[in-house]
Amino acid sequence: MTLQPIVRPDAGAVGDEVAATILDRLAAAGDRPFLLGCPSGRTAMPVYRALARHAARGADLSRLVIVMMDDYVEPDAPRRVAPELSYSCLGFAQREIVAPIGQDIEIWVPDPADPARYDEVIAAAGGIDLFLLASGAGDGHIAFNQPGTPRDARTHVTPLGVATRRDNMGTFPEFTTLDMVPARGVTVGVDTIAALSREVIMIVCGSHKHAAFRRIAAARSYEADWPATIVVECKNPTLIADRSAASREN
Repeated sequence: MTLQPIVRPDAGAVGDEVAATILDRLAAAGDRPFLLGCPSGRTAMPVYRALARHAARGADLSRLVIVMMDDYVEPDAPRRVAPELSYSCLGFAQREIVAPIGQDIEIWVPDPADPARYDEVIAAAGGIDLFLLASGAGDGHIAFNQPGTPRDARTHVTPLGVATRRDNMGTFPEFTTLDMVPARGVTVGVDTIAALSREVIMIVCGSHKHAAFRRIAAARSYEADWPATIVVECKNPTLIADRSAASREN
């Protein structure tokens, strides 16, 4: 079964709609913590900005638990890069998601010294209530899962391919040469996403993501050469795109 895309005029409209869905699911969850799986980078920024606007108008988001997908790993040790660095995914969550909301929100990030523990902690919490997903433009990576990632992959440390690292040069402008981009990352696996999420939303925005949109919209099952296609095997999946990504003119 292929996904029927939802297409909105622009990234801002996508962000508003996804944020409204998060608020609806949060309200329905009652008083328990609500696990929100989050990517760093550009794709979900309109969602995070919309959540901050809702918080400024009085929405209580303190029951959110931000479950980050991945992080860069130091070259010589099983350790995440320092959160003070602009490209740290933990630092991104602190600065770009939680600080603008202005509430006391917990952040989880996988530990490269014990990646399997992340899946255990997520499972013990009852799974991720809603996972926001994004696809690499050049190679279809999802989190840091590289082309060729096995369908049964759980949280793991992985070398990062050239296409993934080039995509991240666009996310972090201080990466002016490829050798500045870290070559390893710790990431949830494609099966972490599929098996431990109750609902997923794949967000695809911008003309540079048109190839990603076409691959995901056409997929009927997981295609290892484009890992973001795992969305079609997830529970309660949604594909939402802006007009620029979905346009046949790209």
